[in-house]
Amino acid sequence: MTASLEGVWSPSRAPVNDISLKVLAVIADGPTHTLFSRVITSDELMLASDLAEGIALAEAAAPDVAFIDVGLGDGAGLAMVHHLKALAPDATVFALATKAELEAGAHAVALGGAGLFLLPLGGDEVLNAVGSVRLRFAERALRIQLEQESARSARAAGWIARVAELADARDRNAAAQQVAEVFVEATGAAAAAVYLTVGERSSELTRAAMNGPLDRAPAYGTEADILDFARREQLVVVPLALRKMTAGHLLLQKEPGRSSAFPSVRRPDSSASASRRAPLLDGLVKLLATQATTALALLGERERSTGGAAMKDPATSAYSFAYYVDVAGREIDKARRYGRRFTIATIVIEPDAAAAPERPGDLAFWRTTPPPPPTTLNPGQVAEHLLRAVRDTDILARVDENEFHLLMPETAGLEAHACHRRMLSRVAGSEKRAGYLPKGLLVGLATFPHDGQSLAQLLRIARQRADATRSSVVHRISQDRRSIGEIFSLLVREAPSAEGPFAISAPRALDLSVSDAALLATSVVRNALRGGAVFILVAHHDGLSLGAQVRTLLGAPREDVVVHALDLRSSPGCDDMEALCVLAEHGAYALVGRNQGGFVKGIHAADPLLADFLAERLGRAVGLRVFG
Repeated sequence: MTASLEGVWSPSRAPVNDISLKVLAVIADGPTHTLFSRVITSDELMLASDLAEGIALAEAAAPDVAFIDVGLGDGAGLAMVHHLKALAPDATVFALATKAELEAGAHAVALGGAGLFLLPLGGDEVLNAVGSVRLRFAERALRIQLEQESARSARAAGWIARVAELADARDRNAAAQQVAEVFVEATGAAAAAVYLTVGERSSELTRAAMNGPLDRAPAYGTEADILDFARREQLVVVPLALRKMTAGHLLLQKEPGRSSAFPSVRRPDSSASASRRAPLLDGLVKLLATQATTALALLGERERSTGGAAMKDPATSAYSFAYYVDVAGREIDKARRYGRRFTIATIVIEPDAAAAPERPGDLAFWRTTPPPPPTTLNPGQVAEHLLRAVRDTDILARVDENEFHLLMPETAGLEAHACHRRMLSRVAGSEKRAGYLPKGLLVGLATFPHDGQSLAQLLRIARQRADATRSSVVHRISQDRRSIGEIFSLLVREAPSAEGPFAISAPRALDLSVSDAALLATSVVRNALRGGAVFILVAHHDGLSLGAQVRTLLGAPREDVVVHALDLRSSPGCDDMEALCVLAEHGAYALVGRNQGGFVKGIHAADPLLADFLAERLGRAVGLRVFG
């Protein structure tokens, strides 16, 4: 049996006078009604002039104290004493009687009444009677509380012993999992998540353990991000800190249906105002948190001194997130000092998406033969294929069960695009889906410095871009044996369906005059050139075309710009095709349409997957391999 969170953070014992009772008085005498109204002020008073009304009030809300005139209804009041005990077994019933009705009053006491008062009543008699009941309630509440505290103290010894053993855990993640389990048992929380600092050089926190349903808990983030998430989700925050030593934070989720307010405690602050703002934690929780902090700090020092335990993820060949953050911090310092660039990639595996069937109509419309059945991507196997696709100097780290981060030192955006291409090819080949993008594998890139100046910013941008690829239309295009004309028809058909929170990369309809389309191409290329190296593939032919506009804009050849100006008219179904694919350091763009009577009608999208796919297919259409 677990204690409730209300028990752990219970207020001081309430005074007897703070206990409010329900008081029922059933009497026909008007002056006695007035007496009760004047005397009973701090409790809930229910007055009835006859037995029927009294029974109705008792059925609506069971009273704690009842005063019954046994002389009502020619003796029926005596029967109500017995009936009231059946309606409210815990109620204390006092009989009221005149001198002539003393015998009936004695019978009422025999039937379960707590006492007998002679009419007319005095105010002190009423107050004393109610006060005696209030005292019994307080004694009972105190007894229950003491019994709960005694039982909790007995269990606390076991919890303290378990936390004391954390120093012998395999690593900090294993210790964090034990911390989450102990706190769920000790507090009765529905779920718990433990966030630990990832290194001395970073303010990042990584989710080291989770117990219970906290699906929306981020896998990593700054301390401000984690505390903001806790505030939004109304979670309890227990700092794992001791003086100047900080190990992280513990988040606790209350059980569904609890009505009491839970405390929200941020990092300890010595100021008096902060002490007033944050409710005090119970001594047991403080003790457990302090012990956990000490053990986690010792494990952290042990990992830093040995190096090996903290470097590798035990389930894969990838590095740990703590090691990744440490290397990334050094890479940021070096890039700032020498004006260099590096790129990070966020790689997310979506098991449900990998196993889900494609939308009705996609297979029948675009594929003469169905693709291999979709399979769930295995994180361990994916990690092995990713390691084969990247360079030896790149750092692949596992952040979560289905999330990896890749650090590519000395790598600009275009080189990162090439690495992205190799990764997707490796995983697609491993899953026997040649010609198809691996469904359920999301990849987002972010490059220092223009995408972000800190690791937190880069990670956030990379994750957003990974999520955005979920809506890419390329996931629904067979990449083999399809002509440019068929692909164009599919893209036009898909354009109206661009919607949803991550539909930023979905294709949008385009209907512009050729001159306006040329101006659009100019704007896109100029924006791409601001980031440095650029890859451009554009359709070019005599007369006004996107290719002619781009070549005029670029002028003399540049070492940092790769341009493929292709004449697509010789390719079947491409005699009126206009196209532009741009891969830049800070993004990508794709445009494809048909020139119909001086108007370019088609689609365009800020989608790296689509730009990459179209560039490769357009090059293949004219016999050119655009990517080595």
